[in-house]
Amino acid sequence: MTAPRALLAATLAACTLLTQAAVLDDMKDASPWKASASDQVKAALRRDAQDGSLCLDYDFSGVSGYAVMRRELPLDWPQDFALSVQLKGQGRGNDVQLKLVDASGDNVWWVNRPALALPETLTESRFKRRHVAFAWGPATDRTLRHSQFVELVVVAGQQGGGAGRLCLGALAMEPREPAPASWPEPRRTLAGGEMTLDFQRLREFNGLWFANGAATRIEASDDNRRWKLLSARPGRAVFLGEQEWRWLRLRYAGRKPPEVQLRDAARWPDLNAAVAELAKSLPRGDLPRAFVGEQNYWTVVGVDGGAQRSGLVSEDGAIELSRGGPSVEPAVLLADGRMLTWAQARIEHSLVEQALPVVQWRHAEAELHIEAAADGPASDPQLLARYTLRNPTGRPQRYGLLLTLRPWQVNPPQQFLSTQGGVSPLPALGWADGRLTAAGLGIVPRETPAEVRAAPFGAGAGLATLLQAPPLQALADPEALPSALMRFDVELAPGESRGIGWVSGRGSLQARDLDTRLAVAAAGWRDRLGALSLRLPPEAAPVADTMRSALAQILMSREGPALRPGTRSYARSWVRDGAMMVAGLLRMGETRAATEFVDWFGGHIFESGKVPCCVDQRGSDPVVENDSHGEYLFAVAELWRHTQDRALLQRHWPQVQRVVAWMEGLRQSERKPGADPRFWGLMPPSISHEGYSDKPAYSYWDDFWALRGYKDAVQMAEALGDAATARRWAVWRDEFEADLAGSVVATARHYGIDHVAGAADRGDFDATSTTMALNPAQADKLPPALLRATFERYWAQALARIEGRKAWKDYTPYELRNVSALVRLGRVDEAHRLLAWFFGHQRPAGWNQWAEVVLPDAREPRFLGDMPHAWISSDYLRSALDLFAYEREAGGSLVLGAGLPLRWKLAGDIGVAGLSTAWGRLDYRLERRAAGGWTLSIDRRPERLAGELRLAWPGDEALPRASAEGRELAWQGRELPLPPGVAAVQLEPRR
Repeated sequence: MTAPRALLAATLAACTLLTQAAVLDDMKDASPWKASASDQVKAALRRDAQDGSLCLDYDFSGVSGYAVMRRELPLDWPQDFALSVQLKGQGRGNDVQLKLVDASGDNVWWVNRPALALPETLTESRFKRRHVAFAWGPATDRTLRHSQFVELVVVAGQQGGGAGRLCLGALAMEPREPAPASWPEPRRTLAGGEMTLDFQRLREFNGLWFANGAATRIEASDDNRRWKLLSARPGRAVFLGEQEWRWLRLRYAGRKPPEVQLRDAARWPDLNAAVAELAKSLPRGDLPRAFVGEQNYWTVVGVDGGAQRSGLVSEDGAIELSRGGPSVEPAVLLADGRMLTWAQARIEHSLVEQALPVVQWRHAEAELHIEAAADGPASDPQLLARYTLRNPTGRPQRYGLLLTLRPWQVNPPQQFLSTQGGVSPLPALGWADGRLTAAGLGIVPRETPAEVRAAPFGAGAGLATLLQAPPLQALADPEALPSALMRFDVELAPGESRGIGWVSGRGSLQARDLDTRLAVAAAGWRDRLGALSLRLPPEAAPVADTMRSALAQILMSREGPALRPGTRSYARSWVRDGAMMVAGLLRMGETRAATEFVDWFGGHIFESGKVPCCVDQRGSDPVVENDSHGEYLFAVAELWRHTQDRALLQRHWPQVQRVVAWMEGLRQSERKPGADPRFWGLMPPSISHEGYSDKPAYSYWDDFWALRGYKDAVQMAEALGDAATARRWAVWRDEFEADLAGSVVATARHYGIDHVAGAADRGDFDATSTTMALNPAQADKLPPALLRATFERYWAQALARIEGRKAWKDYTPYELRNVSALVRLGRVDEAHRLLAWFFGHQRPAGWNQWAEVVLPDAREPRFLGDMPHAWISSDYLRSALDLFAYEREAGGSLVLGAGLPLRWKLAGDIGVAGLSTAWGRLDYRLERRAAGGWTLSIDRRPERLAGELRLAWPGDEALPRASAEGRELAWQGRELPLPPGVAAVQLEPRR
């Protein structure tokens, strides 16, 4: 029996207290429910013979995705409520979601329970209004007032979905009296070291804060007779999770009862919030700046392909030992008892070999140089750290170097998605045989500490508490938040330095050869990053340095063969990120990582030919993102272009054919009689463009990638000698290119705009997305005037932002792609001014990296994505490489020097060696002559170049006179065709 909207409204009207509930569905009639599932996932409904519940049987069949049971159930929701759901099931810890969908189907509210362990028998779960969050949709008013459909969804968990079942016994809704605007003071009873608080009605709270005094025991009751123990050893901040009680009973020592305050879900939504309140009560520097309301920045440290077990280093010198794991934080105890932490030091940052992070503390009394690296196999690397303490004073000094193991990550609390930042539970700590153990990890210091101490969270989290804590042998903390301290005593003469270090990881750990291991790790990165060599004037050094760093960031962020945009929040492998990383890797000469990714991802394409948007440990993700197909085709073709590996094409050919067929089916679905000319022949709407996550859109981002995919499919068919397929696909390619150009014009006309829209159904402006038209799509059939106006508008807005005439709240450094667009449009000065502005937002300065989100206030705590963000690293690589050479598909030409400003040419020699292109390796030099002018030397011309090699001379100054082998060469506009066989060209300034 179900409860339609009218019945529910009548039931709610009769409810004056909290005791009545409306049954929304007792599950006796299964007919309203339907089962569905994503690609290759099996789902079916059946009645459970034991208890009559309705069960969703599912099998994920080795892919990611979801299985759904859904029914129409129109509901009007009261101001406050509790939703009761009877559930049971079997499975391997998949996510379970309860979704409420409006009549449009676009707006969704949900309760999401990741890795939910379902009971074996029907058990009631209760979700309150505050548990029901707006999930997605275009609605501006996100308050849940009406819904039309109910869904129970099983989503493949982190360990893979497997097969199982989810059973629903009943669905009911209980109206609740809204919480008062302000709660009355509780009634307090004191008796013999015990205080009882009566809140006069059930009171929800997540924890307790002791403003003054302390308790020795905390109990709660809902009837003042039966009591439940909440904490036997409470500290100042007691996080309990969701509680609902009327009475609290606190035992305390001393004459005065403690002053206790409740903390509700709004103020303490999680344990991070409780730690943050505690941090504000301690001396600044005792806890990370992330817990005192300031944004902290960080970078990754690891080995190539070892993202899952990589470490992080904070700008302040804390080192996170593994993904989601604890951190080691340094402090220096001065002889007079003062404490030197990150809060008292002036901090600088640098890189060893443009890959390994260094943090330098400077203070009048002490300096601390912190280095980190990693070595070992990607599956089980070890983290290396060295702290060099220096006495900068003119007198001998005695120091205590304190290295504290802390139960929180470098990854700050506001970070989420794949890895929730902040606290990192540590049930127990141990110290034995020179090894500190926690969370399955060991830390072996090279030097023997003077002492090792530890304290549970309830004793206090400050450094003063740790200095007075008992010596550590073994400690179990009921709150799973203990800290340990290793103290190393160091005496230094004036100007003297001494190093102390440790090794961390699993299994056997050896620290005695730490210095050698650090040196070998640095040398390994120097060799790995050196395939491309750049010689540039000093002003341009940051360009080359950041290129090497970007390559290291991509390699450290990958997990085995899987290229990933990050190691924490974005620990998944998207094909769009991967395809663009492949392009950057190949041009830098890194073919191994590119090949491994393309082969690995190719094995995860759906049987239908649909390319998953991303892949992780759960399998292939079925979310519809219609850029994916072209990106896979581009990645395979680009790898072949650079390597000429015919075997690569042959092993991917079956997938390529399926993908092209799938993509063609999508294209044809939009070529229907009477279709709007804006949408004719495009890829169908999807949410691949992040700006359209509210509702799928006809994003030109998808279409530019589809065009690239059609072009590359034809090229691959031709390379394999399949002429018939190549001809058939060429017809599709040409039709699609014409339809795309027609759509861009129709959209501009429909909305009255003079630029290329971001989406055909929105008429919006998104130049960063439109850069794909220039590279890699090279969509030459687009109207040049619309394309030019797009980037003129972008530059005008960017300049206003740079000059402070336009306020901005944030941006994503994907905008680096516009540097390439401006270079390709001949606007070199604008490109470099934009690039300089982006360089100013590398945080911290010295680590050559960008987060996914940049804020004008560097200390505003916000979600930043990953640091570094490896997709942005690839965007930088592709744009920076275009400064020196880029491919022009039409005519098969290679354009040199389009991004070299005159000031670079006047400042010194420019050399490029080892730049990989689609037609082979390119080496060239542009050297200043003592008598004036330049010599362009082509040391290696790409061997497969079918078209011209052309030198661009951007800017508006007079073109130099060009000659080779005694004859003058003619400029074509601001480009100079370089005749085949010519190895040197003289360039003379015109007088």
